[in-house]
Amino acid sequence: MKTLEVPTLFHDYPVPRTDKSALIDPPLSAAGDLLQRNRQRSEAGDLSFAGISFRELRRRARADVLQAAMHYTSRYRDYSGPADPNKIVMAGHQPQLFHPGVWFKNFALSKLTQAIGATPINLVVDNDLRGSGSIRVPTRSKGGAIQASAVAYDDPGLSVPLEQHRIGNRALFDSFDQRVASTVAPFVSDPCVFELWGHARAAADRCENTGCALASARHALEGSLGLQTLELPLSVVCRTPAFAAFLVGLISDLPRLHDCYNASVLEYRQAHGIRSSAHPVPLLGAEDEWLEAPLWMYGDDQPERRAVWVRAVGGQWEISDRDQVHVRLDDRPDDPRSAEQLFALQSSNLKLRPRALITTMYSRLILSDLFLHGIGGGKYDQLGDMIVRHFFGIEPPRFMVLSATALLPGATVPGDGAAVRQLRKQLRDTRFNPQRFADRVALPAECLQERADLLNRIPPQGHKWTWHRQLEAVTERLASRLEPVRQEIRERLAEVLDADRQQQILASRDHPFCLYPLDYLTPVLEQMLD
Repeated sequence: MKTLEVPTLFHDYPVPRTDKSALIDPPLSAAGDLLQRNRQRSEAGDLSFAGISFRELRRRARADVLQAAMHYTSRYRDYSGPADPNKIVMAGHQPQLFHPGVWFKNFALSKLTQAIGATPINLVVDNDLRGSGSIRVPTRSKGGAIQASAVAYDDPGLSVPLEQHRIGNRALFDSFDQRVASTVAPFVSDPCVFELWGHARAAADRCENTGCALASARHALEGSLGLQTLELPLSVVCRTPAFAAFLVGLISDLPRLHDCYNASVLEYRQAHGIRSSAHPVPLLGAEDEWLEAPLWMYGDDQPERRAVWVRAVGGQWEISDRDQVHVRLDDRPDDPRSAEQLFALQSSNLKLRPRALITTMYSRLILSDLFLHGIGGGKYDQLGDMIVRHFFGIEPPRFMVLSATALLPGATVPGDGAAVRQLRKQLRDTRFNPQRFADRVALPAECLQERADLLNRIPPQGHKWTWHRQLEAVTERLASRLEPVRQEIRERLAEVLDADRQQQILASRDHPFCLYPLDYLTPVLEQMLD
């Protein structure tokens, strides 16, 4: 593998802030040409993984993934779209109750693949950690104020990958739709959580897994809306021989990957002025002869996600969490049997899963011809592009970035802050320009006249000390009479700030899509695609 030195120009993807606005970059009309250019670029690659050529690995991986996606999807919904393993468009996200801007990608995936005759596969990223088990829902307090309330679909639990998380409180899960609808009722009378959660209960009966239930419910709902996409968990992708071969290609050249990865992260941080050691991703560690790989390790007996460490030991690679798990892989980077060996090493208690940048690297290089990112993924995967250039020595395939903003029905974005700025200026004037309130408070005429006289005869520079002290003193005497005015302005400012805060809660773009009425949200998303 050779290093491709290409100057990196980072692209900014601005969040669409106004209601019913979208970001699609490049436009959907360019998708067909972009896919074709990506295919041509991949055909020119001369890479190999465990002795398997880049082209052959793509062929095997796509055939396996398409077959798995068809089987997985058929368990809970029908699919009648294209099924060509040689022409795949892919998107992906964690199995969560996300906001409409993320859901927008799924609508786009269905629409553009039907237009260009490509196979749409949405990747369910179930190696991500399970969150709080609740969503934030706008509601009204007993006093009528707008506030956000947490509504749980499960008990708090261990922070483990969603692949490993089973629903802990089925009664709480089953009643989620009723509690969400009751909470959001002051603003939305018919949220689609009812349609969604019927599918969620059916999925929970089938798989009992949190990520599976949430993702399958959303995908089944999409089917009822006419969206034609396939879906597959990342955990299933990772249980394929092709993915094992890809990992062999990384592990067998880990020292160089380690250097390319960390150098790219440092370059990205410098270009963006990032000082945090955790952003956009931490550097891979090195301790003694151990190198940290960009992978996670966990299993049924130890479900917590742990870093993967690798070291060379007598013609083998030792793969370990440096605690209880130690397995060995023969160092045969050009032998297909090394991929078979790594594939056989994995089990329910040893699951090797890619970190985010490796997930999209595999998805874009091997599994698909075009990948649809959200804004966050699009920004960070420019770092992934740098790693691909440095490590593989090829120009990475281009991706598309899509997001949208759709506010709850009736929500209005707070004003531009003019009222707040005006009130804060008035509050300051009560201290430094008290004469402006002479029409509201009886101020001593002699003080007003003295202040006016001082301002009419400003001394030259270097002779202002006495004059300035006199001006401060008379201004303070006037300002001391304005405490009732100040209190009135403070109260009004607090009211305006609280009203803005309440409107910001209601007008957030981050409300889960299940709070919206389907007959409102679906046309909005489709219209933005058009």
